[in-house]
Amino acid sequence: MMDAMRKQLDVLMGTDRNGDVREVNQKYYDCDVCRLYLSGLCPHELFQLTKMDMGPCPKVYSLQLRREYEEAKAKGNDNYHRELEDAIDRLIVDCDRKIGRALKHLEDEDARLLLLYPSLKLLRHQKY
Repeated sequence: MMDAMRKQLDVLMGTDRNGDVREVNQKYYDCDVCRLYLSGLCPHELFQLTKMDMGPCPKVYSLQLRREYEEAKAKGNDNYHRELEDAIDRLIVDCDRKIGRALKHLEDEDARLLLLYPSLKLLRHQKY
């Protein structure tokens, strides 16, 4: 919980809000900086408080580093959008798989209920 709050404060106020100079010495291409955040969307932020919640991102978010990345991207130096697309594609596959499992579970439950209560079959076909 504290990590999530700390991460939100980092996004809003920057990681240097407490006088920490760690951000000043970082570059946008450092391995501990979230490249997906720099590209515009970290998947860790997508499904907060849902079954798909990934928890807080372990990497650094910084508006200053995002600006540096945008400047470098405009010059043609770096582009992390492909990584973002790949991460989103993996999330879509994962969501589709979970939805498929849930639908299969519902079909199995319906079949089980129809075996237990054959009169439900009549109700299923009636129009209201």
